[in-house]
Amino acid sequence: MNFNVEFYFDKALPHIKKWWFSIVCIPFCWVLAEQFWMALKWNISFAWMYPYPFFLTPFFFFIDNFLLIIHEAGHTFFGFLGARFIGILGGTLLEILLPFCIFVYGWWDRKRFSAQLGLLLTAFAWFESAAYAADALERRMPLIGGLPKSAHDFYNMFTMKGLMDDHMAIAWTMYWIGIIALILFFAYPLLERKKYDYVDIEIDV
Repeated sequence: MNFNVEFYFDKALPHIKKWWFSIVCIPFCWVLAEQFWMALKWNISFAWMYPYPFFLTPFFFFIDNFLLIIHEAGHTFFGFLGARFIGILGGTLLEILLPFCIFVYGWWDRKRFSAQLGLLLTAFAWFESAAYAADALERRMPLIGGLPKSAHDFYNMFTMKGLMDDHMAIAWTMYWIGIIALILFFAYPLLERKKYDYVDIEIDV
């Protein structure tokens, strides 16, 4: 009985193309979910001080700083609207909305990698925002540029809206939204829009 490697490789190739990104990202997503679970459950310092496996450190560094740039740009962009609350909220809002727009673009244009990347970045943004919200009361998280504790986004927003007593419930809700985004990321190859080939047929009558 001959084992035809080429035959089975050809059979497996479509599944490899379809699922490779989900499979490759399993360690990253596991660490991501665990890190922010520990930050919310045990100690908020896990949000910025976490012993990443060495091979994942560059990915976390790149994504964290990428989202940080978007967050700060959100403050500037929404700050033009004039309302102080919207200006503060704008950082978190753009940090979540821009990755989600990447997902929508990928989904609409049937680009699997773009759609999954958008979902992954959206989940990361929700997790980071959840930790930021959980830190609203103690304000231990170091702020960019050495800003004082009074500049903490969620401290200001929760204080303005009288939500400080509910800050952990809000943080956990944001965390679980991030988990849902991760689940959608993994399952996306099953959910993506199908591609159809259209053939123009001209009929002479």
